Amino acid sequence: MEEKEQSLFTSEVIDFARVGVDFATLTEQNRNASYPDFIDKMTKILPLLYIQTKLLPEYSYDSETDYAPVYVTEESYDNIRSSTEALLGQNDTFLTTQHEDMQYSDTPIGCSIAECLADIYQQVGDLLGTIREQDEMLLPSAIGRCLFYFHQYWGQRLTAALGALHSLCCLQVFGDEEEDCQENHIHEHEHGYHDDNCSCHHDNEHKDDCGCEDHCHCNC
Repeated sequence: MEEKEQSLFTSEVIDFARVGVDFATLTEQNRNASYPDFIDKMTKILPLLYIQTKLLPEYSYDSETDYAPVYVTEESYDNIRSSTEALLGQNDTFLTTQHEDMQYSDTPIGCSIAECLADIYQQVGDLLGTIREQDEMLLPSAIGRCLFYFHQYWGQRLTAALGALHSLCCLQVFGDEEEDCQENHIHEHEHGYHDDNCSCHHDNEHKDDCGCEDHCHCNC
């Protein structure tokens, strides 16, 4: 009895597809996402995508001889880039030394998170298309191409974008804490509570007829 040929759709390929779909869905639906939610989810998905890509089976790829279908159009790429840029606003741009043009520059280069994510989306989306079609004949070339360009550029852009998004995430968290602290500080003074560490109005003179003894709160 002949043994059944082992499928190329291994657990590693399936796991990649699962994470890849989550990433693609988040980028495709970013027009309906909130700024904080998008950053939070993207900083969680990108590390998983990096790991699952590294776990893919190794296949050789030659752009001149190996054919793999393309599913992400130029229009789709531009839509992802423009919608992400609109969502992030002025925070889309960041400085990095992880860029191929650094060999020509002595200073960090300005990059776009939206462009990095669109580059990732293009390669991940093309491989997801072949996986969705369950075409085992083309799967090795599709995986090989994804890994080839992962090593060439989009893996580095993933780590660069993740670093920039991580900074925005931390700024969002600690910025909110600082803002709450300042609001509480103002609230206390408006209601007459005094903080021993506060230096507000310490230069004001004590009112002799204020009636307070050890803990004067005049003008605080």
